[in-house]
Amino acid sequence: MYVDSRAALRATAAATALLTATATVYALTASPASAAACASPQWQAQFFPNTTFAGTPAATVCDAAISENYGTGDPAGVTLPSDNFGVRWSLTRDFGSGGPFSLTAEALDGVRVYVDGVRRIDLWQDVTTVQKRTVNVTIPQGTHTLRVDYAAFTGSASVSFAYAPRTSPDVDTTPPLAPTGARTTYDTATRRATVTWAPNAEMDLAGYRVFRRLKGSSTYLDVTGAAHQTGTTYTGVPPATGEVWYYEVRAVDKAGREGPGSVDMPVTTVDATPPAAPTGLAGKPEGPANSLTWQPVTDAVKYDVYRAAGDSRDYTRIATVETPAYADTALDPAVTSYKYTVKALDAAANASPYAAHVAVARPDTTPPPPPTAPAVTAEDDKGVTLTWQSGAAADTTAYHVYRAPEDLDVETRVGTTEALTLQDTTGQAGQRFRYRVAAVDAAGNESAKTQWVYGTRAVGPDAVPTAPRELTGTLTGARLELTWAAGPYVPVTEYRVYRSATSPVPTGPDAQPYRVTQTPALTADDIPAGERDHFYAVVAVTRYGVASPASGSFKPVYQAHQPPAATRIYDVSGHDGMVWFVWDHVDADEGAPAITGYRVYRATRPGVTKENATALPLTTDNEFRDTDVTNGTTYYYAVAAVDATGGEAPLSAEVSATPTPDAPPLP
Repeated sequence: MYVDSRAALRATAAATALLTATATVYALTASPASAAACASPQWQAQFFPNTTFAGTPAATVCDAAISENYGTGDPAGVTLPSDNFGVRWSLTRDFGSGGPFSLTAEALDGVRVYVDGVRRIDLWQDVTTVQKRTVNVTIPQGTHTLRVDYAAFTGSASVSFAYAPRTSPDVDTTPPLAPTGARTTYDTATRRATVTWAPNAEMDLAGYRVFRRLKGSSTYLDVTGAAHQTGTTYTGVPPATGEVWYYEVRAVDKAGREGPGSVDMPVTTVDATPPAAPTGLAGKPEGPANSLTWQPVTDAVKYDVYRAAGDSRDYTRIATVETPAYADTALDPAVTSYKYTVKALDAAANASPYAAHVAVARPDTTPPPPPTAPAVTAEDDKGVTLTWQSGAAADTTAYHVYRAPEDLDVETRVGTTEALTLQDTTGQAGQRFRYRVAAVDAAGNESAKTQWVYGTRAVGPDAVPTAPRELTGTLTGARLELTWAAGPYVPVTEYRVYRSATSPVPTGPDAQPYRVTQTPALTADDIPAGERDHFYAVVAVTRYGVASPASGSFKPVYQAHQPPAATRIYDVSGHDGMVWFVWDHVDADEGAPAITGYRVYRATRPGVTKENATALPLTTDNEFRDTDVTNGTTYYYAVAAVDATGGEAPLSAEVSATPTPDAPPLP
């Protein structure tokens, strides 16, 4: 038979009087043999009228624990002999992550304990005193079966059995399993997140820790605090930033070991967190606007800009912008200063605190009236003196004087003065200039300029000529040719040409001129090969010895001379003991070195070259009589013109003649 509850089957007080005070008595009623098994982790107890557990159990009940004292009788409510009966308890349960356990059995008489069918305790004998044994085992992760077999042989009968995890940190090195069934919910009204999960199966469970991390981060925060969570529900308030937060649950055993986390469960919070106040707010006037800038704020999508006029504290929102900058152009000309502040707003319209305000003073942009009656009152070799009258404004602090060449629109400010007159001492003597004047106030505003007036600084003994311009030239062989443009306005009597191997060319008092010329040109035919890379500069000098600034330094590009052109032997004849021939005269090219002579090359074989022929002495004529010959021998000749630099022309076409005794004499 099968009994669902031991408590319901306890014997009456009269029945228990037949047993010892510690005996457990059953009042058994018939149940179907197919009744459901006991719910884990209850024990299923089967009673047998023998110690071999043979045949059909006399009764089956569910036990919460094994701790029985039958005295010298049999279990009440079960028809069993008082000796030689047996009880078999078994259970199957989930041990979670498993780990080290202790099994303790105590009995009068025999007891055996099995784990997954493997015998772990064996005290199977008829005894008169209680026998006890404890063994330590390691139970693997998952579901396993325990079985306790008890035999009451003769005499008194009692049995107890217990199993428990060993929780000492130096023994239990197995962490608990990750919790399962984790779920999260979020209440947008209260901003509370609730996490639930299934209880862990570990027998040594101390509690749970709940962790939270921001999406995209690997850093977890323990939100359970110092104490473990003992239940399977957690409620907390994550930061209301509008971001996704993940929750994870981890089991902790009594050895203090924390297991792996559950599946991370997300919660999307409402965004109720305002951005930080903008920092670095700065402002300055820029033309017709006040320009504002500030540092970008994380999470901000736009900014509200507020303004107050003068000393007022009444700020008004004047703009909403998406970037950390704003140009305020809606300004009142009558207001001389403004104050500004800014708020940042995020995508959920949460507004930050105000930024520290900044004040911007509007500048004075009104120019004074222009001066009147400008005039040139003196023109001498010291300069041009101008005068004018002040305008009507009282805030004029100075005057700017401008100058331009008479024929050019290139205006230069030549002076600033607080007086109503100025002498221009920097203008080029002899050059006619235009002048005009503008008034300036304390804020730097410049008035319109007066009309032009004209003046020329007189040329005196101390007048400095302008520098020579457009220096250029060529260097061909040893011939240097330089030209330049003379400066206007101040007459000069000579030009000093300087040169050096570096640029700029020194032209100071300690420098010695290379050449002096009275015209703006120089030709020299004696430039040696080692001085072809020199720079040249020119200084103009007046009859009073006043020197101009130097021209720019110029280095001519060297070009070698082309050799003279080849000549042509146009007549040749052989005579007794002589060969005579004549050739065309060669003229030098324009600017090339002069032709200084001709060199005759002679050979006794055809194909005359400068390498295989004999070079005869240089001659200045264009005919030649060769008397160093032998009658009957044919001679071959070619001629090359030679210039003053030693440059030699290509050979003329080859001619030949044979001296003979009977040849007619030369006419």
